[in-house]
Amino acid sequence: MAIEEDFVFVNASNPVHFREKGVQRTIRQRVMRDIGKARRKTKRPPAVTFVYQASNEALPITPEKPTPSLSCYPFPVDMDCRALELIHFMNAEAEYNYRPFREIWFSMALQDSSAFLLCKANAAMFLEETRYPHTFCYERCQETLTYYGQCVRQVTDRLSDPTESTSVGVIICILGLICHDLYVGTLDRWAYHIQGLAEIIRLRGGLSGLDENILLFCSWFDVLGSVTRDTPPKISNCPITLDIFDAPVKTTSRNLQFGIILSEVQDSPLEMPCFAMVLRKARALADFINKRHDQDGFWKTEDDISPLQALTPITHDLLSLPETVQLTADEDEIAFEMTRLALLILLSGLKANYGFSSAEMSMLQTKFIRLVHGGPILHTNVVIRRLQLWAVTMVALFQPAEPARSQLVGGIISLMISLNLNEGLAVFNAVHDIIWIEIIPQETIDQLIYDIHTFDSPNT
Repeated sequence: MAIEEDFVFVNASNPVHFREKGVQRTIRQRVMRDIGKARRKTKRPPAVTFVYQASNEALPITPEKPTPSLSCYPFPVDMDCRALELIHFMNAEAEYNYRPFREIWFSMALQDSSAFLLCKANAAMFLEETRYPHTFCYERCQETLTYYGQCVRQVTDRLSDPTESTSVGVIICILGLICHDLYVGTLDRWAYHIQGLAEIIRLRGGLSGLDENILLFCSWFDVLGSVTRDTPPKISNCPITLDIFDAPVKTTSRNLQFGIILSEVQDSPLEMPCFAMVLRKARALADFINKRHDQDGFWKTEDDISPLQALTPITHDLLSLPETVQLTADEDEIAFEMTRLALLILLSGLKANYGFSSAEMSMLQTKFIRLVHGGPILHTNVVIRRLQLWAVTMVALFQPAEPARSQLVGGIISLMISLNLNEGLAVFNAVHDIIWIEIIPQETIDQLIYDIHTFDSPNT
């Protein structure tokens, strides 16, 4: 009986029968099952043998790590009961709720009394969210708004002092305001504050002389807000980066394929060597993450600044590339803009995966869909066409919604045909040879392969 249920009989002379829901559901189940089998092999669990050995030696006793006392922090203001309650909440919440860079920001805020007001504002907001998760409304969080307003007034007064206006304390305060603006999504306030921060840095003569963490956060908060509007950053790129971008590239067949693409990009009529450099950085970032993504705690500790060092430079470069796409754009301009947007979308997915702000995803997807409306313009250069295939495939992996997804799948198929690729697995082999980060669930990949295999063009 089980064998009979595994078969579906279709009347070939009646195409309507083939489109019945039950028949289509059975086909989908079989296709997805076969794809899964082809891509995943069951790993045999390792055999472990335990041998008991008696010992008269006493086991060493490891003392428990003491919970840090709030009294050890050098608070910049006198602490009342409510302030202690809020800071205690933030200290205790860190045990079970990860917030990126919380520990770093807290240590910076302790340097300035105005910045410490933002600590209380954030703590009051997070506490309110925890107590009333279903009814929380930022605009009605009076305690948070009060602390925020007090900080703004103090910073405004300090800006009127020629010496104090460019002090480290004021810069830390403005960074805190920007961080708060990004968290609650008030991008107009972010734009106002980031412009002010850029002016202070200009008056100081640049970023030199500032603490490493301040340098990193200046650039990080700049690109986080700028990417939500896809506009050039206001502040120069932070000079502090990971050495992954300077590491020599090993010679492998995969790297040779990527090198061919880089050569074609460099030789394009647009003469954009900076774009080839961005592609190299993206590939280096992908390799860095792929080697470490399965390590416990990777990019999940609140005192780790390596995400800033890794993500800020490439995002800054992508946002700083010249806008070349116009209504009369040629194939080079369109191909490069497709790749630029796809890289920003990949970075947005990466940030979301590790708990960082990624509010730009929907806007970037919309821009990409508009760019390839009616199908991507296939580049005459086969190598650049492979880069286009990478871009459309990457965006499709992060685009579950219709009708945009079907449009992207149709674009993938057009590129497959032009590149003589016969199946979805071949697409992913080609994509892996360019830039790939191991953050995409296997079921998402399998679903896209299935969509490619079962695509029904609206023009047929």
